[in-house]
Amino acid sequence: MALPREIISLSRYYGSNPEYVIAGGGNTSYKEGDSLWIKASGASLADIDESGFVCLSRKKLDKISDAVYSKNPGKREEEVKQDLKSAIIGNTNKRPSVETSLHNLLNYSYIVHTHPFTVNALLCSVKAEQLTGKLFGDEVLFVEYTDPGYILFKKTEKEVSKYIKLHSKEPSVIFLQNHGMIVCGENAGDIHSQSDRITRIVKSLFTRKLPALDFLPAGNDSKGIIDQFNRYLENRGLTCVFNNNDLIKLYVQGDKEFKRTARPFTPDNIVYCKSKYLFPGGKAEKIISDMESFESRNDYYPRIIGLEKTGLLSLGNNKQSATRSMEVFQDMMKISYLSENFGGPKFLTLEQINFIDSWEAENYRRQV
Repeated sequence: MALPREIISLSRYYGSNPEYVIAGGGNTSYKEGDSLWIKASGASLADIDESGFVCLSRKKLDKISDAVYSKNPGKREEEVKQDLKSAIIGNTNKRPSVETSLHNLLNYSYIVHTHPFTVNALLCSVKAEQLTGKLFGDEVLFVEYTDPGYILFKKTEKEVSKYIKLHSKEPSVIFLQNHGMIVCGENAGDIHSQSDRITRIVKSLFTRKLPALDFLPAGNDSKGIIDQFNRYLENRGLTCVFNNNDLIKLYVQGDKEFKRTARPFTPDNIVYCKSKYLFPGGKAEKIISDMESFESRNDYYPRIIGLEKTGLLSLGNNKQSATRSMEVFQDMMKISYLSENFGGPKFLTLEQINFIDSWEAENYRRQV
C-alpha cells in the first residue's frame, strides 16, 4: 500500500511555513485500514518524502492503550518505545514520532500537528484555557499541559473520551497547552480550512502586533566583539550566528527585559535551545569568561547568548544547528511578546523542563 501524495504535500506545506513550524518541529500522519503512516522522529516536514515516514499497525498500537507499564518514568518510556517498535510494518531503522499513539487515538484519515506561534501565543499565556473556551466553545478540545509521550497520550485519550460522550463525535481540533495545535480531517482541504480559520480567529484578538523582523546589522564596536568571539569558538569546534531586529531589540535592552523570554514555553524550545540562556554584558573577554562559567555549571555551552543593546548570538556545532536555535529562540520571543494579548506568558515549570531535558526520546531527536 503506497503512501498518498497528499500527506507529503500537506507535510511540506506546513513544514515550510514558519508561521506553523520551526526547525524539525511538528508531525503529520495518514491512516488507511490497519496502517498508520507517521513522520519519523527527527525528520523535517519541510522537505519530507515517503522515506521520512514510518508505517505501523493500528491493531498493535491499540494495545499500548491497555498495557501496564512501569511507574518509573525512564523505564516506562523505554517500554513504550519497544512497543512502538514492535508495531512497525516493514524494515526501517527510523523511529516513529513519540506522539504516534496520540495520532492513532483519533480516527481521521489526516492529522497535522503544528506549533503556530500565533496560536501558541494563546496556548502559552496565563489565560489559555479561559480564552480557548470563550473563542471556540466546544469546537476545540483544550488539553492542559502534560509531559509529552505516553503521559500526554493517556491524558488526551481521557479528554477525547469525555468529549465523545458529550458530543457523539471526535474533536477535529485539539489545543495542547504550552505545546501546539492538532488539526484533523478526511482530506487536505479540511486541514487547510480548519488551520486557516483557527489562526485567523486568534490573530483577530491581537491588539499588540509584532515589531519588524528585518535584520539590523551590528555596529562597528559590536561587530568587533562578535568577530573576536567567533575566533574563540572556532578553536573549540563551535560556530555562532548573529541576529538583531526590532523584536530582539526589545528583549536585549537589559537583564530585566531578557528574563521575559529566559525560560522555555514548549518542548521544542528545549530540544533546540536547551533551557538556560546567557545574558553576560560587557566586552568579548567578559562574554567568554561568563560562557566558560556557564559551561562549568551546566556541562554544555549556552545555545543562546543575549548581547546587551546589540542582538542575539546562537551557538552550534555547525551553522545549520546554530541557525535552527536562532529561529526557535526568535519564535519564543514572538510567543512571549504576543502572549501579552492574553494576559502575559506562562512558561514551563522547572519540573516540566527537567523531564524533557533528560528524556531519551528528545535527546535522540536532537542528535538526528
